[in-house]
Amino acid sequence: MHNLRVMLNLRRNIPPLGSLVAFEAAARHMSFTRGANELGVTQVAISRQIKALEEFLGVGLFERLNRTVRLTPEGVKFQQVVTGSLTQIATTVVDFQKGKGSNYLVVGTTTAFSAYWLMPRLAKFHAAYPEIDLRFAVDDKCVDLRAAGIHVSIRYGSGTWSGLTSTYLCDSEVLPLCSPAYWKARPQVDDPRVLLDEFLIDFDYVIDSRWSSWFEHFGVEVDKNPADISIDAYTSMVQAAQNGQGIALLSSPLVDDLIDNGSLIAPTSLPRQKLSGGYYIVAPRKTDPCPALDIFQKWVLQEMSQEITPE
Repeated sequence: MHNLRVMLNLRRNIPPLGSLVAFEAAARHMSFTRGANELGVTQVAISRQIKALEEFLGVGLFERLNRTVRLTPEGVKFQQVVTGSLTQIATTVVDFQKGKGSNYLVVGTTTAFSAYWLMPRLAKFHAAYPEIDLRFAVDDKCVDLRAAGIHVSIRYGSGTWSGLTSTYLCDSEVLPLCSPAYWKARPQVDDPRVLLDEFLIDFDYVIDSRWSSWFEHFGVEVDKNPADISIDAYTSMVQAAQNGQGIALLSSPLVDDLIDNGSLIAPTSLPRQKLSGGYYIVAPRKTDPCPALDIFQKWVLQEMSQEITPE
């Protein structure tokens, strides 16, 4: 009887799944319209679902601005929970539907790589390899893969990690990006010094992707850190740029989809700055053969190769 009461209480505290899916799509795109297009519903429908979700939770998840939206602090926190939970639900459902046994793969990835590159392509992987059950371990720290039970991970760095094999995936290249609303139809500039008068957002995590390094790369001397604010969460920095709060140094290939759909634009015509590190697929050494790992690794490499060098 006690367990029944606990389950009933839990059910009363869980929002409808449809509203969570609508929220995740809108939060990832920072647009009700683009989220609706992805889900194949109308903008009005997704707006109603999110409004109902906010009423259910008792907090606002989005700030509705003129022609744009942005996440509230509660919305940012909820997005992290919902993204991870929906990923686990999706992979488990596929597992049940296809009757898979132990053919599963635990994939480690950072929040940024998961949100902006891997998750939008997950359906494509499941369509090609429905027999493989992917489980995700999203963490921005360099965890011990073997101890955490992670079969394969995608990491940014030099490519050399003790006890791990690594396969090069792609370079990381940064460029200044902002929302069209922030730049206000101004033409692209070719003088990096122009950006010193803009509101600059720094990523307080990877040293060589900060604004001071970018200006130095293009021959501009700065006496102090030119950034106006620093953010230690990549997804929050992307959202700040999308919301028109300033210009951020963001990395390709993570945000290439956001550039392609027009939610981020480059205010300069300057070339991208290649960073010293890159993205690698890593796995523990001396493990038993794992066909699912080989398939996933080859798929990621193929997807990335096609996007970097399109046919």
